[in-house]
Amino acid sequence: MNKKKIIVFIILFVVVLALGMGGYFLLVHKEQNKDALRFKEEYEALNDTIRDSDGAKYNNVNIDKNNPIKYVTVEEAIELLDSKKAIIYVGANWCPWCRNMISPMLDVAKKLNIKTIYYLELDDDKSNYEIQNNELKQINKGSQSYYKLLDKLKDYLSDYELTDSDGKTYATGEKRIYMPFFITIKNGGIVEAKEISRTLEDGQTKYAEMTEKQYNDLYDNFYETFGKIYKSDSTCSPDQKCN
Repeated sequence: MNKKKIIVFIILFVVVLALGMGGYFLLVHKEQNKDALRFKEEYEALNDTIRDSDGAKYNNVNIDKNNPIKYVTVEEAIELLDSKKAIIYVGANWCPWCRNMISPMLDVAKKLNIKTIYYLELDDDKSNYEIQNNELKQINKGSQSYYKLLDKLKDYLSDYELTDSDGKTYATGEKRIYMPFFITIKNGGIVEAKEISRTLEDGQTKYAEMTEKQYNDLYDNFYETFGKIYKSDSTCSPDQKCN
Protein backbone atom coordinates (compact mmCIF):
# COMPACT_ATOMS: atom_id res chain seq x y z
CA MET A 1 0.00 0.00 0.00
CA ASN A 2 1.50 3.33 -1.10
CA LYS A 3 1.66 6.48 1.00
CA LYS A 4 -1.32 8.11 -0.73
CA LYS A 5 -3.60 5.12 -0.06
CA ILE A 6 -2.50 5.02 3.58
CA ILE A 7 -3.41 8.69 4.02
CA VAL A 8 -6.83 8.15 2.38
CA PHE A 9 -7.45 5.12 4.61
CA ILE A 10 -6.53 7.08 7.75
CA ILE A 11 -8.85 9.94 6.74
CA LEU A 12 -11.73 7.53 6.09
CA PHE A 13 -11.11 5.81 9.40
CA VAL A 14 -11.14 9.12 11.29
CA VAL A 15 -14.35 10.21 9.53
CA VAL A 16 -16.12 6.91 10.31
CA LEU A 17 -14.94 7.05 13.93
CA ALA A 18 -16.12 10.64 14.29
CA LEU A 19 -19.53 9.82 12.82
CA GLY A 20 -19.87 6.81 15.09
CA MET A 21 -18.98 8.79 18.20
CA GLY A 22 -21.27 11.61 17.15
CA GLY A 23 -24.13 9.19 16.68
CA TYR A 24 -23.45 7.62 20.07
CA PHE A 25 -23.47 10.95 21.89
CA LEU A 26 -26.64 12.01 20.08
CA LEU A 27 -28.31 8.78 21.17
CA VAL A 28 -27.21 9.26 24.79
CA HIS A 29 -28.48 12.86 24.74
CA LYS A 30 -31.79 11.73 23.23
CA GLU A 31 -32.28 9.11 25.95
CA GLN A 32 -31.39 11.64 28.67
CA ASN A 33 -33.86 14.15 27.24
CA LYS A 34 -36.53 11.44 27.08
CA ASP A 35 -36.12 10.79 30.81
CA ALA A 36 -36.13 14.53 31.55
CA LEU A 37 -39.47 14.96 29.77
CA ARG A 38 -40.91 11.88 31.47
CA PHE A 39 -39.94 13.27 34.88
CA LYS A 40 -41.49 16.64 34.07
CA GLU A 41 -44.72 15.09 32.81
CA GLU A 42 -45.13 12.65 35.70
CA TYR A 43 -44.71 15.28 38.39
CA GLU A 44 -46.69 18.04 36.69
CA ALA A 45 -49.54 15.61 35.92
CA LEU A 46 -50.53 15.74 39.60
CA ASN A 47 -50.61 19.53 39.84
CA ASP A 48 -53.78 20.64 41.68
CA THR A 49 -55.22 17.12 41.68
CA ILE A 50 -56.74 15.44 44.74
CA ARG A 51 -54.90 12.63 46.51
CA ASP A 52 -57.17 9.60 46.96
CA SER A 53 -55.69 8.50 50.29
CA ASP A 54 -56.50 11.66 52.25
CA GLY A 55 -58.40 14.05 49.96
CA ALA A 56 -55.63 16.65 50.00
CA LYS A 57 -54.71 18.72 46.97
CA TYR A 58 -51.24 18.27 45.52
CA ASN A 59 -49.11 21.38 45.23
CA ASN A 60 -47.95 22.65 41.84
CA VAL A 61 -44.48 21.94 40.52
CA ASN A 62 -43.00 23.38 37.34
CA ILE A 63 -40.02 21.50 35.96
CA ASP A 64 -37.67 22.54 33.18
CA LYS A 65 -37.76 20.10 30.25
CA ASN A 66 -33.97 20.18 30.19
CA ASN A 67 -33.59 18.85 33.73
CA PRO A 68 -30.75 16.35 34.52
CA ILE A 69 -32.95 13.41 35.60
CA LYS A 70 -32.15 9.89 34.37
CA TYR A 71 -34.34 6.95 35.42
CA VAL A 72 -32.64 3.84 36.78
CA THR A 73 -33.77 0.42 37.98
CA VAL A 74 -32.93 -0.96 41.41
CA GLU A 75 -30.17 -3.13 39.92
CA GLU A 76 -28.71 -0.13 38.10
CA ALA A 77 -28.80 1.88 41.33
CA ILE A 78 -26.87 -0.87 43.10
CA GLU A 79 -24.21 -0.78 40.38
CA LEU A 80 -23.98 3.02 40.75
CA LEU A 81 -22.93 2.59 44.38
CA ASP A 82 -19.52 1.55 43.04
CA SER A 83 -19.21 4.38 40.52
CA LYS A 84 -16.70 7.22 40.49
CA LYS A 85 -19.28 9.96 41.00
CA ALA A 86 -23.07 9.86 41.19
CA ILE A 87 -26.20 11.24 42.84
CA ILE A 88 -29.21 8.97 43.27
CA TYR A 89 -32.59 10.45 44.17
CA VAL A 90 -35.18 8.00 45.52
CA GLY A 91 -38.64 9.49 45.23
CA ALA A 92 -42.12 9.42 43.70
CA ASN A 93 -44.37 11.97 42.04
CA TRP A 94 -47.17 11.28 44.55
CA CYS A 95 -44.94 12.00 47.54
CA PRO A 96 -45.69 15.56 48.79
CA TRP A 97 -42.30 15.82 50.51
CA CYS A 98 -40.63 14.95 47.21
CA ARG A 99 -42.63 17.46 45.22
CA ASN A 100 -41.69 20.31 47.54
CA MET A 101 -37.94 19.82 47.16
CA ILE A 102 -37.83 19.54 43.36
CA SER A 103 -37.24 23.24 42.74
CA PRO A 104 -34.25 23.78 45.07
CA MET A 105 -32.77 20.42 44.04
CA LEU A 106 -32.82 21.29 40.33
CA ASP A 107 -31.63 24.85 40.98
CA VAL A 108 -28.58 23.55 42.83
CA ALA A 109 -27.93 20.99 40.08
CA LYS A 110 -27.90 23.83 37.56
CA LYS A 111 -25.68 25.96 39.80
CA LEU A 112 -23.10 23.17 40.13
CA ASN A 113 -23.41 22.17 36.47
CA ILE A 114 -24.53 18.64 37.38
CA LYS A 115 -25.41 16.82 34.19
CA THR A 116 -27.11 13.74 35.67
CA ILE A 117 -29.17 12.93 38.75
CA TYR A 118 -30.21 9.28 38.78
CA TYR A 119 -33.86 8.82 39.72
CA LEU A 120 -35.09 5.64 41.39
CA GLU A 121 -38.76 4.81 41.92
CA LEU A 122 -39.46 1.90 44.27
CA ASP A 123 -43.24 1.55 44.01
CA ASP A 124 -43.02 -1.72 42.06
CA ASP A 125 -40.14 -3.16 44.09
CA LYS A 126 -40.59 -2.28 47.75
CA SER A 127 -42.40 -4.28 50.41
CA ASN A 128 -45.51 -2.91 52.12
CA TYR A 129 -47.28 -3.69 55.37
CA GLU A 130 -50.62 -2.74 56.91
CA ILE A 131 -52.15 -3.04 60.36
CA GLN A 132 -55.27 -5.20 60.18
CA ASN A 133 -57.29 -6.19 63.26
CA ASN A 134 -54.39 -5.23 65.54
CA GLU A 135 -51.99 -7.38 63.57
CA LEU A 136 -49.22 -6.52 61.16
CA LYS A 137 -49.86 -7.92 57.68
CA GLN A 138 -47.46 -7.90 54.74
CA ILE A 139 -49.37 -6.65 51.70
CA ASN A 140 -46.63 -7.36 49.22
CA LYS A 141 -43.08 -8.65 49.44
CA GLY A 142 -40.23 -6.60 48.04
CA SER A 143 -38.24 -7.75 45.05
CA GLN A 144 -34.92 -9.53 45.48
CA SER A 145 -33.10 -6.46 44.15
CA TYR A 146 -34.93 -4.25 46.64
CA TYR A 147 -33.75 -6.28 49.62
CA LYS A 148 -30.25 -6.28 48.17
CA LEU A 149 -30.35 -2.47 48.04
CA LEU A 150 -31.62 -2.31 51.63
CA ASP A 151 -28.68 -4.45 52.71
CA LYS A 152 -26.24 -2.14 50.91
CA LEU A 153 -27.74 0.90 52.65
CA LYS A 154 -28.60 -0.64 56.04
CA ASP A 155 -26.20 1.61 57.97
CA TYR A 156 -28.02 4.70 56.68
CA LEU A 157 -31.65 3.61 56.99
CA SER A 158 -34.31 3.80 59.69
CA ASP A 159 -36.37 0.83 60.88
CA TYR A 160 -39.63 0.23 59.05
CA GLU A 161 -42.35 0.63 61.68
CA LEU A 162 -46.08 1.34 61.56
CA THR A 163 -48.16 3.05 64.24
CA ASP A 164 -51.90 2.55 64.70
CA SER A 165 -54.48 5.12 65.77
CA ASP A 166 -53.90 4.26 69.44
CA GLY A 167 -50.21 4.97 69.17
CA LYS A 168 -49.11 1.34 69.24
CA THR A 169 -46.01 0.68 67.15
CA TYR A 170 -45.48 -2.43 65.04
CA ALA A 171 -41.98 -3.40 63.89
CA THR A 172 -41.70 -5.07 60.48
CA GLY A 173 -38.15 -6.26 61.01
CA GLU A 174 -37.06 -4.41 57.87
CA LYS A 175 -35.24 -1.19 57.11
CA ARG A 176 -36.98 1.50 55.05
CA ILE A 177 -35.93 4.09 52.50
CA TYR A 178 -38.09 7.05 53.46
CA MET A 179 -38.50 9.55 50.62
CA PRO A 180 -37.14 11.87 49.44
CA PHE A 181 -33.85 10.06 49.90
CA PHE A 182 -30.51 10.99 48.38
CA ILE A 183 -27.36 8.94 47.95
CA THR A 184 -24.13 10.67 46.95
CA ILE A 185 -21.26 8.52 45.71
CA LYS A 186 -17.63 9.31 45.08
CA ASN A 187 -14.74 7.02 44.12
CA GLY A 188 -16.80 3.88 44.67
CA GLY A 189 -17.96 4.82 48.17
CA ILE A 190 -21.08 6.35 49.69
CA VAL A 191 -20.40 9.89 50.84
CA GLU A 192 -23.89 10.41 52.27
CA ALA A 193 -27.25 8.64 52.20
CA LYS A 194 -30.05 10.60 53.83
CA GLU A 195 -33.50 12.12 53.66
CA ILE A 196 -33.69 15.74 52.54
CA SER A 197 -37.00 17.48 53.15
CA ARG A 198 -38.32 20.69 54.62
CA THR A 199 -39.34 21.33 58.21
CA LEU A 200 -43.00 22.33 58.42
CA GLU A 201 -43.98 25.56 60.10
CA ASP A 202 -46.83 25.80 62.62
CA GLY A 203 -50.14 25.03 60.95
CA GLN A 204 -48.51 24.15 57.63
CA THR A 205 -49.29 20.84 55.93
CA LYS A 206 -46.95 18.74 53.82
CA TYR A 207 -48.99 19.74 50.75
CA ALA A 208 -48.61 23.49 51.24
CA GLU A 209 -46.37 25.60 49.03
CA MET A 210 -42.89 26.30 50.36
CA THR A 211 -42.05 29.51 52.10
CA GLU A 212 -38.99 31.48 51.02
CA LYS A 213 -37.14 30.34 54.14
CA GLN A 214 -37.92 26.69 53.43
CA TYR A 215 -36.69 27.05 49.88
CA ASN A 216 -33.46 28.67 51.07
CA ASP A 217 -32.91 26.01 53.73
CA LEU A 218 -33.38 23.22 51.20
CA TYR A 219 -31.18 24.99 48.66
CA ASP A 220 -28.36 25.25 51.21
CA ASN A 221 -28.82 21.59 52.17
CA PHE A 222 -28.61 20.42 48.57
CA TYR A 223 -25.70 22.74 47.87
CA GLU A 224 -23.72 21.31 50.75
CA THR A 225 -24.65 17.69 49.93
CA PHE A 226 -24.09 17.82 46.17
CA GLY A 227 -21.10 20.12 46.54
CA LYS A 228 -19.14 17.46 48.39
CA ILE A 229 -18.72 15.54 45.17
CA TYR A 230 -19.31 18.10 42.41
CA LYS A 231 -17.43 21.25 43.32
CA SER A 232 -13.65 21.32 43.22
CA ASP A 233 -13.26 24.33 45.53
CA SER A 234 -14.50 23.52 49.03
CA THR A 235 -14.54 27.24 49.89
CA CYS A 236 -16.90 28.07 47.03
CA SER A 237 -20.13 29.62 48.34
CA PRO A 238 -23.65 29.34 46.86
CA ASP A 239 -23.25 32.86 45.42
CA GLN A 240 -20.08 31.98 43.50
CA LYS A 241 -19.61 30.06 40.28
CA CYS A 242 -18.47 26.52 41.04
CA ASN A 243 -17.38 23.58 38.92
